[in-house]
Amino acid sequence: MSSLQPLGSTPTTRAEAVADDLRRQILGGQIPPGTALKQNDVARAFAVSPTPVREAFARLQREGLITYEPHRGAVVFIPSVEDLRENYEIRIALEPLATRAAATRLDQDGLAALRALVDEMGRTSDAVAYFALNQRFHEQIYAAAGRPNLAKLIAELRDASAAYVRILIDGTPSSPAIAQPEHEAILAALEARAPARAAKAMADHLRHNETLMEALLSAGDAGEAA
Repeated sequence: MSSLQPLGSTPTTRAEAVADDLRRQILGGQIPPGTALKQNDVARAFAVSPTPVREAFARLQREGLITYEPHRGAVVFIPSVEDLRENYEIRIALEPLATRAAATRLDQDGLAALRALVDEMGRTSDAVAYFALNQRFHEQIYAAAGRPNLAKLIAELRDASAAYVRILIDGTPSSPAIAQPEHEAILAALEARAPARAAKAMADHLRHNETLMEALLSAGDAGEAA
């Protein structure tokens, strides 16, 4: 647990602050997959009581960043091809559905906001910044669908796949350049108010991401086996 860093200077609640710092360190690779997180050790490292740590663990478990194992307790999630496939199987059913609905509901202001995000993505060469903008792009589309329960389900699934983002960033530095034309295609379909085309563009984008991440995970597994 020596890699843990103390809390930042602008916490909201202690539990949220602990969760935010742990999330940042897990996604940043400072706390590797498979690391056991002992509640008392984390509490000491962050100079808090065990209660906010338990709440932080529960939050990160909901996001898919930690799991619980018998005799080990909280463990940083280890990405797997099987989990990736299941996550994307559900997302490919839901996200195009929300995109189809958004295509009929987005107004000019909403489309302009999406265009601004896509243009900003096109200007950045920083993969971490790109994926933060990417998250906002998707969130704004699904929010525009007018299906709050659907948007909530999608957000939970996307949160649960956060552990894979680091793999894509590290394993495919060129991923922003690869993804940019796909985002342009999604936006063009939304601007044309073409629901079926927008849904297909989103599904194609998700399948491409799944293929890239599965290849990276499989290569990693092969390397460990060797």
